Amino acid sequence: MIQDGDKKASFARPIWDRGDPIDEQMMRFTIGDDWLQDRRLVELDIEGSLAHVDGLLRAELVEEDDYRAIVGGLHELLAEFRAGDWTVESTDEDVHSAVERRLIVKIGPAGKRLHTGRSRNDQIALDLRLWLRQASIQTKDLVGQLCGELRRLVARNPTLPLPGYTHLRRAMPSNVRLWGEAHAGALEESLSAFMPLSVRLRRCPLGSGAGYGVDLDLDRHGVALALGFEGPEEPVTLTQNTRGRAELTYLTALESIALDLAKLASDLWLFTSEEFGFARLPNELTTGSSMMPQKRNPDVVELLRAHMRQVVAERSELMNVQRDLPSGYHRDFQLIKAPLFRAHDRMLSSLAITVRVIAGLTFVESRLKEVSADPGLLATQRALERVKEGVAFRDAYRVETADKG
Repeated sequence: MIQDGDKKASFARPIWDRGDPIDEQMMRFTIGDDWLQDRRLVELDIEGSLAHVDGLLRAELVEEDDYRAIVGGLHELLAEFRAGDWTVESTDEDVHSAVERRLIVKIGPAGKRLHTGRSRNDQIALDLRLWLRQASIQTKDLVGQLCGELRRLVARNPTLPLPGYTHLRRAMPSNVRLWGEAHAGALEESLSAFMPLSVRLRRCPLGSGAGYGVDLDLDRHGVALALGFEGPEEPVTLTQNTRGRAELTYLTALESIALDLAKLASDLWLFTSEEFGFARLPNELTTGSSMMPQKRNPDVVELLRAHMRQVVAERSELMNVQRDLPSGYHRDFQLIKAPLFRAHDRMLSSLAITVRVIAGLTFVESRLKEVSADPGLLATQRALERVKEGVAFRDAYRVETADKG
């Protein structure tokens, strides 16, 4: 049990402590790795706390002296965190506890006033909305970079032929321009999946408390505007009833991008194989074999394809955390963060390496011209030329079939 004054305790006393013994095994189980996930939320939690205490001052719920002490302490904690002097530790329950505990140590009793009119439930909802705002910008920026590289690849090969395939069989004439523009266009269309996310990030959850509001005259509107929202979320019960939905919307957008990237990876995997020989990956982005000295392996595109499957799986994991829950807050929501952050990190690293792959990709002109000379690719065109001469399409089709036979 965690006892007061027990220096061997594995955890700091939680902010909900009422003086009763606290079971350490229970704490380990309920915290899990949440403290580790929360390290990326420290700056956002302090940003939200600064806006919150400004609102408390306007609402006359905190005295000027205490306000200045809290603001000064929060800025010091932020600077120290950025300098690497502290972070959320395994002894902390979460980022909110870590910040509040350190603030009280730093400035004394005034720090105890920071939590006035606030619950950790609306705090984490705010932190994640601020994080999603940043995360979506990062992802969209990298998608834009990749689309730019695809179009530069097209510009370097504007007339180079590339057979079109159906069922992985040569089908009709096509070219590198149409191939590259299709991949760029698909990625740009996937950016539209971020539009529903912007709707879910319009309103600020602060002031909804544990899910049913706070019986204080808080300046919810002013705090919301200060944090870049359109206004406070209403009704207050909406915040916990929609917990995880903004996160799911973000991963839905990532899932759409993942499907696009997986298709691009599979094309690159095929086209750069010796059997196809259409293109070459940049040598520095291939690996070697520990046994076969002649091998250069496309590990990057194979892992890209696998990582995109994992993004889809992480969206499913996040959705399953929320499935069939009644209204209100539940501790299940804690498990939202791990798949959310994993999918985001996976997508950013995947997009970044794909930008480099496309920038260094080269097509083998002689090989593409050779395979594009296959007369079978023109069968449909020949049938259509007969149609222009008045032959019924089905008859023209059968002539081509007979000729092939």
